[in-house]
Amino acid sequence: MYGSHCRRYSCPCHGAVMLLPLLVPMLILQIWVTRSTEKGSAILASDSDSYFSDVDRQLRERNRARDPQACCQRKQAAARSHPRIRRQLHPSGQFILLQPKPRSYYNASALGKPLLRFALFSDTHFWMPSNARSAFLKKSDSEPVRDGLLVSDSEQVLPKLFTQLAAFAASGGDFAIHLGDIVCGGGTFRQPSEEYRRSLVSYAEQERAQLGRWPIFHLPGNHDLDPNMGGLSIWRDIFCSPLANGTGFRTCVTQTDEQAQGDPSVNYRSLHVGAWRLILLDATDGLKQDSDGHGHIGRTQLLWLEAELDDALKKRQQVILMMHQLLAMPASENAWLDLQQDFIDNRAEVIALLSRYEHVRLSLHGHVHANSLTTQHGIAFVSTAAAGEYPMQWREVIVYPCDLKMTTHELDMPALLEKSKQRDNRAGRNAIKMGPAMANSVILRTCDPSST
Repeated sequence: MYGSHCRRYSCPCHGAVMLLPLLVPMLILQIWVTRSTEKGSAILASDSDSYFSDVDRQLRERNRARDPQACCQRKQAAARSHPRIRRQLHPSGQFILLQPKPRSYYNASALGKPLLRFALFSDTHFWMPSNARSAFLKKSDSEPVRDGLLVSDSEQVLPKLFTQLAAFAASGGDFAIHLGDIVCGGGTFRQPSEEYRRSLVSYAEQERAQLGRWPIFHLPGNHDLDPNMGGLSIWRDIFCSPLANGTGFRTCVTQTDEQAQGDPSVNYRSLHVGAWRLILLDATDGLKQDSDGHGHIGRTQLLWLEAELDDALKKRQQVILMMHQLLAMPASENAWLDLQQDFIDNRAEVIALLSRYEHVRLSLHGHVHANSLTTQHGIAFVSTAAAGEYPMQWREVIVYPCDLKMTTHELDMPALLEKSKQRDNRAGRNAIKMGPAMANSVILRTCDPSST
């Protein structure tokens, strides 16, 4: 092989072989991802200012208050960063740095001033104590193969989770996002409709009692669907109404928004913070019942997403996506995943759209109760472990001008952590749920820091 390579390129093969021991460690720490340069045309025209909620405006005002010149500086930095990084690397290339280093390795001051800090959590699976829950647990505990989900202790998990999120909010965190499966609706659990409703109400009351008016945005998961009547009408009554959630902001859009395109029940939206745009997608789009756990992104939502991506490109904003089910197969051992149950069923269509935009940086997911990481088309796809099952974690996401840092935080509940670990009797599954070190501590380099 070396001989034929030398004859083709007339290169000194001996020198190349000697350099291999030096090149391999560098390749381990750096991932070069070639991006397609194909550009998509806008299908929908949109004015993003009409999408801003009160929370969006408050975030922009808070950033301006922190640094009066920050707004203009970030716009100038964003205008320079994208073309400069392409010139330095490759006309169609994008560099993403993912490092499995300890949290203490990174000096925040070296990464620039944070633009945004938010919390991310998923799969709380709250079910209020009841006879129906006891019956489900009795049957589940007797199964020969068991997972580690602590439905039996969900009323203990929620207060601890909200306590840690309250501390995060007090430290300056901007908001939190729940990636879906608040309760035990949908299929599998066979939760009675009234208990499904009561659990949603109780969850919302506890969340507001401990976190007050601090913003939390909720995305629907398959287990948020009504287990008997189907759909998300009860979920929307609780989490989409400013009056119902008690905060004065909306966690999803309403029929008066232009994005709805005449549909009064859409549950997707975007948040704009400086040079970044967070796009929250509804992966239950068009699904009346939870048949097997899969997700779907409908045609209208895809058109809206394309318009958002075009608008973000025009405004030189980098993009973070969020949804419940997976889009991309994790790079680690994946025999535990089910292509039908764990993914968006039209994921190929969604990824084909995303591949046309090099400003899409990150896609965040829940659903599989595990920390995982992979990259496709220059996008990092990251899933987050469940709050209600080992390793019982939530993520902190810090967005800098040219870097994005994600770290996991474990719930301080050692007895329940061990209980969940022991309950799961599937070989190797606890290690899979914890995920590789790289999936727990992630740094994405999104632009050239010297350009800011």
